[in-house]
Amino acid sequence: MTEISIIVPCRNGETYLPACIRSIREQSFSDFELLLINDASTDGTAEIMNRAAREDARIRVLTGEGQGVCRARNLGLHEAAGQWVLFVDSDDLLPAGALERLVRGTGPETDLVVGAHETFGENQETVLFWPETRWPSLPWPRRQRAMALRLIEGDNILNIMCNKLHRRSFLEEKGIRLNERVAVAEDALFNLEAVLQAKGCTYCHAVTYRYRMHPDSTMNRAAGSQMELHRTWLQEMRGMLERLNCFEPYYGAYVNSVTLRLYKDGGIPGVVRNFRASCLDLVSPEGLDTDRMSAGDRRTARRIARGRYARLYPFFAVGQILARKAGELAFSLRRKREEKALLGAAPPDDRLSNASGIVSSETWKAEEKPNG
Repeated sequence: MTEISIIVPCRNGETYLPACIRSIREQSFSDFELLLINDASTDGTAEIMNRAAREDARIRVLTGEGQGVCRARNLGLHEAAGQWVLFVDSDDLLPAGALERLVRGTGPETDLVVGAHETFGENQETVLFWPETRWPSLPWPRRQRAMALRLIEGDNILNIMCNKLHRRSFLEEKGIRLNERVAVAEDALFNLEAVLQAKGCTYCHAVTYRYRMHPDSTMNRAAGSQMELHRTWLQEMRGMLERLNCFEPYYGAYVNSVTLRLYKDGGIPGVVRNFRASCLDLVSPEGLDTDRMSAGDRRTARRIARGRYARLYPFFAVGQILARKAGELAFSLRRKREEKALLGAAPPDDRLSNASGIVSSETWKAEEKPNG
């Protein structure tokens, strides 16, 4: 069986697609199939894909229906034959050795492997991204909950579709697919469902993906009210959490995620002014089993049920803001050390002990100990 199925959907991507394909074909790890999905392109995308398929037997070209990236990715999942699945966007790149590094994170108790990434672009500084929490060092299921909390709120590592190996048999067994009703943050919803049902996850502390930033990239297209952009995502998230019978344990985090969209639109006054009209349908605690909530989440549910949440929000919002700032400060103090480790990760052909770029719990904790 093929080790990895790499799924690359593309619609009118002739400008960057050749470089993307080349970065995949030149990987040192060669046991993969590359599924190129032409999603109703009207430029030279189809010709580029067909030429690549003629040159490399590992490449298959699929025809999408032009109904969006979720439908195209689901088509790729349906056709995939590898043990693992990796999504790549057609304007991005895999750095040398990326597949080999990610594969080293696989194991019998792992359903998901996550790597670090960097953004780059014309006239733009290259920026590195890796987890800003300590979740890689936590035992499962504490790590699972920490990851889920980050995904519910929104996280610039965990929420992205790409740069992750998903065990294909796990996705099939659980029936996990992209929600085609969601146009914004659909990747975060997919990853959240996977994390909530996974047996384990491994983090690879090495850059295994390069996001190209340009005016037409997905990261630069979202505009408008954050509440309205994310409403469908929030609705579908609640439905998914309820289906998996875990909405109550994550109720407080979900409420925070909802109010965060209002906060981004209008600050604390915006939450106070618009919460009831904009959010009550999303966060209503009616019918929930409050015995399955934490004490703090039960208080939040009571405040919402009694119509007091918005009035009290300014008081506990200050605490949330201070906690966030404290977390950012703590990360900034260790950022240089972790960035140095990231940039100094051993090359993929280095077989020395602890040189794979995979950070175990013990390694991560050791890095966090103060010198002396």
